[in-house]
Amino acid sequence: MNRPLPTVDIAGTAFYVDVLHEELRQKDNPENRFSFNVFDQDGDGYTFLYDRKRKNVPENREQMEDSFQWVTLPALMELDPEGIAQKYHIPLEILCPERVGSDEDEEDDDGFNDDLL
Repeated sequence: MNRPLPTVDIAGTAFYVDVLHEELRQKDNPENRFSFNVFDQDGDGYTFLYDRKRKNVPENREQMEDSFQWVTLPALMELDPEGIAQKYHIPLEILCPERVGSDEDEEDDDGFNDDLL
């Protein structure tokens, strides 16, 4: 099933979160990608070193550059729960029960919430 991938902003650059391929892929340059393997667990999320010049992880971490910065991302379950559900064949309503029925209170096409009228 094709679906729009969620995006995450990293130092001003938008990246698609592709759970099925286990990578972040630059939205406006799909050839620029890096694997989730560079992530280090950090609490409920992930941390990694990012090179703002290359818009990727540094090739050489031995010599820190001014363009390097540490980035912390939320857990993949926060970034792309639908992708996690697909990858591990878990129904989304079981993985994220709080999302079930959440569209009942959403705005209609006119931009109004029916419950408020």
